[in-house]
Amino acid sequence: MANVIRLVLSVVFGLLWMLVYTYSGFSVLVVLGSILTLCVCCCRGGDDLSSEWSFQGYLACLGRCRAALLVLILALFLIGVLWEVVNGNPMPAGSALVQLAVAAIGSVFAVRLICCLYD
Repeated sequence: MANVIRLVLSVVFGLLWMLVYTYSGFSVLVVLGSILTLCVCCCRGGDDLSSEWSFQGYLACLGRCRAALLVLILALFLIGVLWEVVNGNPMPAGSALVQLAVAAIGSVFAVRLICCLYD
């Protein structure tokens, strides 16, 4: 049963990641955020997937490195803003800022949600 829960939630959170990827328009930022999420908050990924999965353990995993993930989200947002300015675009406003926020927040959380399923 634990593997079924992991499978279903991996598909749901994977689709969330794909939605963030396609909506934001900042695909490089989404991929960078996804990779850095794994580096910032290392996921052990147990070898024994037959072990019993628990919601309390899942929540504990999600809460384990909140501060580091918040710093990463802020850094990704600033990278996106600076990238736009350096490339000669005007300072992002309105929908561009929303897309940057979705890319920064969504990529980090989607990967973290999947990662903790296997921790």
